[in-house]
Amino acid sequence: MGRSGGLVVYVTSHGFGHLTRSVAVINRVSPEVPVTIRCHPNLRDDWRERLRRPATLESHISDVGALAPPGDSAAVDAEATLERAARVHEEAMARVDEEAERLRDEGTAAVLCDIPPVPLVAARRAGVPGFLLANFTWVDIYAPYARRIGGDAPKLVTELRRAYRHATALFRTEPALRMADIAPVIELGMVVTPGHCRRDELRKRLGLAATDKLVYLYVGRYGQANLGWGRLEKLKGRGLHFVGFHPASIGPLENLHVVEVSDWTGAELTASVDVVVAKAGYGTSCEAMVAGTPMIYPPRTGFAEHRALDRALRAWGGGVPATAREFAELRLERLLDRALALKPGPPPFPADGAARAAERLTQTCLSTPSKKRPVV
Repeated sequence: MGRSGGLVVYVTSHGFGHLTRSVAVINRVSPEVPVTIRCHPNLRDDWRERLRRPATLESHISDVGALAPPGDSAAVDAEATLERAARVHEEAMARVDEEAERLRDEGTAAVLCDIPPVPLVAARRAGVPGFLLANFTWVDIYAPYARRIGGDAPKLVTELRRAYRHATALFRTEPALRMADIAPVIELGMVVTPGHCRRDELRKRLGLAATDKLVYLYVGRYGQANLGWGRLEKLKGRGLHFVGFHPASIGPLENLHVVEVSDWTGAELTASVDVVVAKAGYGTSCEAMVAGTPMIYPPRTGFAEHRALDRALRAWGGGVPATAREFAELRLERLLDRALALKPGPPPFPADGAARAAERLTQTCLSTPSKKRPVV
C-alpha cells in the first residue's frame, strides 16, 4: 500500500472554540496522515500556537457564523447575519465543483468540518468521506431568525440543511443540540484539550498572597469597551485578582493582570485559577468542566447553542449564571461568593471525544491509499 491519503479540515472563523475543538482532534491524528487545514487567514498564528503536529495551513471562507452588534458580542444582529450568510453561501456554492476537484487532485482520504457545510458538499462530489464535527449547526442558529424576518431568509436555512445532509457521519460533541436528520451519529462526548495546572507558577509570577483568590476573566477575543471595568479594582480589598489576555479599556487596573497568549492558553489559566468569568462558549465551558473550576457566565441572546451549554453547566454543579446587567456592569460580588463556595463534580459527559474522533479519522485515512494526481 502506498502513502495514506490526507485529511483536509475546514474550520469556521466564527468563535475561537471551533479552532480549539478542531485542534484537539487534529493533534491526536496519526503523524502518518498528512493534514491540511483550511480556515480564515486571520487565524493562522492561532493555529500555529496550538498545533502539536505538522499541518499545512490554507485560506478558506465558506460560512459567516453570527454577527454581533457593535460593542455587544453576547447578542446577534439577525438581519446582518442572514444577509451576509446568504451571500457567502452563494459564493461558496459557486466554487464547490472547483473545491471537489481540488480534493480529488490532492488524493484526499477524508474531510472534517467544524462547522461550515459547503465543504461537505464538495467532499460528497469528490467521493470522499465527509465528517461533521459539531454540537450545533448554522441551521439551528439561523432558523429562528429566518422565521422572524421572512422573505428569502427561510430559503437560506433550507439550502444549508441540504448541504449539511451531504455529511457521511456526524461527530456529535457534547454539550449539543439534537441536530436530527443530518447523518448517522457518532457520539463523542466532549472534545476538549484539558489544561495543565500551573497554579503555583502563576500565583508566584503575579506576586499573590496565599489568601488571594484568582479569577480568569475572558470576555471574548476582541474585548468589550462597554463593560464596567472600574468595579474590578474595588474587589482588590477582598483579595480578588483577575487575570486574562486583554487589558481593561479604561487603562491599567491594579488587580487585573495581563499574560501573553504565547505563554499561556485559556485552558491552562482555567486549570490554574479559582473561578472563571467568561461567555459560555463551547471550548471555555468544556475546559472549565474538565478542570473542575466554577464558571460565571452571562446569557446569550439569540444563540441556540447557549441552551445546551447552560444546561450542562448547571447539571455539572459549577455553573453560575449571571444576569445580562451583572455581567455588563461586572457586578460580580454575589456571583463570586457563590462560585467560590461550590465544589463541582466530574464533567457530565466523557472527556475523551478528541481521541475517539482522531482514531476514526486515522483509520479512514490509513486504509485509503493516496491517489494524488501527478502535476503535469
